[in-house]
Amino acid sequence: MPDVLNAKLPDPRGIKKAKVFRNGRSQAVRIPAEYRFDADEVYVRRDEQSGDLVLSLRPPVKVDWDAIFKELDEAGAAELELHRDLSPPVKRDWM
Repeated sequence: MPDVLNAKLPDPRGIKKAKVFRNGRSQAVRIPAEYRFDADEVYVRRDEQSGDLVLSLRPPVKVDWDAIFKELDEAGAAELELHRDLSPPVKRDWM
């Protein structure tokens, strides 16, 4: 069951309603002027978590973390030596 009480709600100030209508056998959405695309085509996908429909000028990017970590391993990232100052913080008298 979703945790409704702790769900992050979208900021309502940036939300506008759009009219949904039929155009022949297709469904269409009349986008408010301030959200119009300067393009002939857009990418459409459904958000896996929320189920929301998302329109974008760019294709969705799926990050392949396994491939990234494999490349880092092949480049020797595991042998990198990190130098950090692990001394305790300096106590200061401010007033």
